[in-house]
Amino acid sequence: MTTAFLRCSHHMLLVICLLPSLVFANDVARTAQVSSAFVTAPDEARIHYLHGGTMNSLPAVVFIPGWTWSASIWGPQMTMLASGRRVVAMDPRSQGDSAKTTERNTPEGRAEDIAALLQQLGDSPVVLVGWSQGVQDIAAYIEQSGTDRLAGIVLVDSALAAGSASIDVDREGTRQLLDRMGIYVRYPAEYLAGMMDASRTHPFTADEKAQLVALARKTPTSTGLSMLVSDVLTRDRRGVVAKIDKPTLVIASATSGELAAQKQMAADIPDATLHVVDDAGHAVFLDQPKEFSRVLARFLDGLNTRG
Repeated sequence: MTTAFLRCSHHMLLVICLLPSLVFANDVARTAQVSSAFVTAPDEARIHYLHGGTMNSLPAVVFIPGWTWSASIWGPQMTMLASGRRVVAMDPRSQGDSAKTTERNTPEGRAEDIAALLQQLGDSPVVLVGWSQGVQDIAAYIEQSGTDRLAGIVLVDSALAAGSASIDVDREGTRQLLDRMGIYVRYPAEYLAGMMDASRTHPFTADEKAQLVALARKTPTSTGLSMLVSDVLTRDRRGVVAKIDKPTLVIASATSGELAAQKQMAADIPDATLHVVDDAGHAVFLDQPKEFSRVLARFLDGLNTRG
């Protein structure tokens, strides 16, 4: 459970989107023909999301980004799918254009936001796609709300958090995580830039990285720190695999320090498929966008044949 920079484990890191270069919310809206909207969370926080695509009987796809990132990271996937089904991507609270709050910045709090969003979308089944921190958010959602609304689940390059057991499961990785939290607090911009470099096999340009740091810094540093702690160290979410009774796709980087844990997670979920992506860092959908989109589309098509 180690990473090249800040444990690319149960959580976080960055996400950005390329079409084929970096694009952000306004560009996503133009490219994928999506609209911006808000849903009110149980604590009255306004949660922002992008939505568009084709309204039909197929399950909508709801994308959940990683730590500090916004809905715009899923631009290529939204564009790919928009002609055939409804697509939605959310800004988790305290990220992107969602409200910056001092409470509920945890997977459990964000799971309540996911539930509120799904309620606003209607009664039809959805497919949840979560990357990094988003994997923990999906696990928390299933713990709270079950799987009745779900047609399928996609977990991208993160194993489920072990909580305080991380100290025993991966002592060195946990020590590095804590050390690097200290760097983040003291030098947030530099830390985020280094983290971005570590997340990919194929480097960003200087301008791309500067834009990404600016986006990531929309999350207050103190909030980002508390999110890291709650994502990884406060709750053991590994037991959620026993509650997953819907088709599941696990997409992992071949270089992930958690590859073995992700393989075990896929083995423990009754109806799960594992796909390992070569020549990709933690942000697998940025390093290998064509392969990622192809595998995702194949999974969604398989759900269609199940009726």
